[in-house]
Amino acid sequence: MASNKLKINDIARLAGVSATTVSHIFNKRDKKYRISPQTRQRVLSIAEKYRDQSHIHQYLVKANSTNTIGVIVPDMSNSFFSMFLHHLEACFRQKNIQLLITCSHYNKEVELKVAQNLVERKVDAMIVVTSLDSDQFYVDINQNTPVLLFDRYLQDTTLPFITSEALQSVADLIKPYAEKLDEFYFIGCDIQLTSIQARLKGFKQGLESVGLKVDRDWLVSDNYCPNKGYQLLKSVHQKLGRVPKAIFTPSGNLLQEVLSYLVEAKIDPKQIYLCSYDYNSYLDYCYYPIDAIEQDFEKMALTCVNVIDDLLNFKELKHQAFFIQPKIIRHR
Repeated sequence: MASNKLKINDIARLAGVSATTVSHIFNKRDKKYRISPQTRQRVLSIAEKYRDQSHIHQYLVKANSTNTIGVIVPDMSNSFFSMFLHHLEACFRQKNIQLLITCSHYNKEVELKVAQNLVERKVDAMIVVTSLDSDQFYVDINQNTPVLLFDRYLQDTTLPFITSEALQSVADLIKPYAEKLDEFYFIGCDIQLTSIQARLKGFKQGLESVGLKVDRDWLVSDNYCPNKGYQLLKSVHQKLGRVPKAIFTPSGNLLQEVLSYLVEAKIDPKQIYLCSYDYNSYLDYCYYPIDAIEQDFEKMALTCVNVIDDLLNFKELKHQAFFIQPKIIRHR
């Protein structure tokens, strides 16, 4: 070979086949043109020896693609994740790509195990809602299998991520009520997560923008477990001898648990203002008027598809961070 760069003609000569046959194999057309599995393996084995050459690596990735994308979410019963998966599956199905969806149940050990299982199944790429504290595990996987973080990203991560904008949208959500009140409670969980941190920061920003100084007692949080929102509000109610004048919850499941307590305690809707991240259509018929932020599931799903497509085709991403703009739905 005159050049160190291996060409398709070089691989064809080494494998004893035509350049056209090699091209068919690299482009997954071997079955269409009835190329034998033995010939395919011989060509790929030769190419594998030169994987360190970027163009050969790209040929091998395409030839060995499974048309599957692995997805890890922490809770499939959560309406946010179920709606996202609904749109994501539809978008990938249009490209004849199948999703392998797994659940970590907010358990780090389970997440590590299911991620490794997806790698062993040779998925082409992974979309992950992580519960881990470090991105190193996925940085290692990303060397061979592209990883896209969704919703929750890790501080200073080198991996691409997609999430909804939260700072300005949360600030705008609560402003109309913060202007006329002297207190506003944040009832949340898992504030170590970057997505929740951003919503908390937006909450504080909204209060400060109208001159309402944040009181530490208004920030009520804990590690999440089922019914935690109910328990946190009940504790505040007992401490104050009344419910807060206004509450912001950073997620839909926490809002449902807060509502469960309000109904049980028979709190008059006129006594409280409610705001939340994660709009759901049931809020249109809720006994308690609730202003909420609706995330753009369709745009998030399409962005995921486009980013994964660029990663699989070795295109340089225009951005590393993708913040999708949500909208506010008001019921007062």
